[in-house]
Amino acid sequence: MTSSHEPTSSIPPEYSFVTLPKGLAQFHHLPQHVPIYIHRQEEVEKKGYDFAEGARVMEALLQEAPGVPGAYLYRLFVDKWPKLREVEPMFATGRIVEAIPKLVEILDVDPECPLTSFQLGYCFRATGELEKSESFYKKALRMAPAAGWIYPNLGRTYLAMDRKAEAAQVFWKALELLPGDPFVLDQLMGLGELFLLPPASGKKEDPPLFVKRSDYEKKMREGLSQEKDPENFLALGWKMVQDRLLDLAKEAFEKALAGGKKEALLGLGIVNSENRRYPEAERFLEEFLEEHPDSAPAHLNLFKVYLAQEEMDLAWEEIQAAVRCEPERLDALRQVYLLFLQGERREEALEWLSLLSEEKPNSFAPHLALAWALVETDWPAARVELEKARLLAPSQEEVLLFLTSELGKRGEQEELIRLLEPQAGTLPLSLTINLALAYSQTGKTLKGRDLLEAYQARPGLELLEKERVQRLLAEFVKVDPKD
Repeated sequence: MTSSHEPTSSIPPEYSFVTLPKGLAQFHHLPQHVPIYIHRQEEVEKKGYDFAEGARVMEALLQEAPGVPGAYLYRLFVDKWPKLREVEPMFATGRIVEAIPKLVEILDVDPECPLTSFQLGYCFRATGELEKSESFYKKALRMAPAAGWIYPNLGRTYLAMDRKAEAAQVFWKALELLPGDPFVLDQLMGLGELFLLPPASGKKEDPPLFVKRSDYEKKMREGLSQEKDPENFLALGWKMVQDRLLDLAKEAFEKALAGGKKEALLGLGIVNSENRRYPEAERFLEEFLEEHPDSAPAHLNLFKVYLAQEEMDLAWEEIQAAVRCEPERLDALRQVYLLFLQGERREEALEWLSLLSEEKPNSFAPHLALAWALVETDWPAARVELEKARLLAPSQEEVLLFLTSELGKRGEQEELIRLLEPQAGTLPLSLTINLALAYSQTGKTLKGRDLLEAYQARPGLELLEKERVQRLLAEFVKVDPKD
């Protein structure tokens, strides 16, 4: 943001102007030059433009100089600003459905408002109306193509629609406009479009090296062609599965199996399942289970094979077997939740999870799964299950994350703070964010900033994690300490 002095003589001398970044101006449907009180110029240039204060300045300026350049857009902004502020607490407390008609009212005032279209895109993604979400994000981008943060949000909608190629395309565009953005980098890595290599120096604090998929695949293929040891083939196969290089993984596992490594049967089962070659996947997984009947990963992947072929009874048997082998395996329990608790077998699954919690009295995971199932229809019962899970695993991140997220949605920020504050200095990033947001939502923004700054100062943080915290800090407006 830079300062600017409009040469128009009709503008009263107590006003000056600053220049917003192009994307930010487009996003708020404003000219790049926006008014400030001249005595506040130094502070605004130091701390950044405050849109709430800006709305008041625009309104005052329009009264004194109605013909000021940019007056039309200033007037639109002044008219819609109170309505924008009205929806803020709805987002803060998770009242997404309630926010939608309010946002539509704002579009009645300013049909070309990218910010409002962006917010509607978010709302419709949250309510599962993904085509509407895509439409509003695209509308926001048409009006504000330089607002780089719109692209990753459209990318998240495409991921929810399982349109991964389009998601990758918009994440790449986001990276052009937001170079080094941790979230965008994470998404591209998750899609297998970008890979992270350790720093050439070997020092953790040095910047990592990012390489595109084609370059990484070439490097891994060269490594595979030079390898001879069956144990190393096995390790390479698992690395390639993790990196979604499935054809190379298949080749590595086949060489490991030829070298006598029967563990490669599991890898070949997974690779064939991912490539939708289900009969081959079933054969490899069943052969592996003959020697390893207590393998939760094998049962879980055989469950996925049966599920894909709509053999529901066999799928149910395998998911039960996976959970009984490892009752705290949350990915398996999540499959129980997603498949059976949302379908015709809901009561059967609830009963089964209750029995599992009795069979495994020292395991937190069945209680967490029950809470997932109950939360939408019976929050008090879900809360009871979460408390049982928390007693069994007081510091388990998944339990605390789900509990505090639900408390935040329900406006119970003080309870969230009471729960997490005693552990503030040792919380992982996900819970640190939840606590910082709760501080912000209860008027303790400074505490939220202090918490994030303390996290950022922890020794041994990866560079990407530091950048993620820095991005969060930028969203916390500095205020006078009142708490």
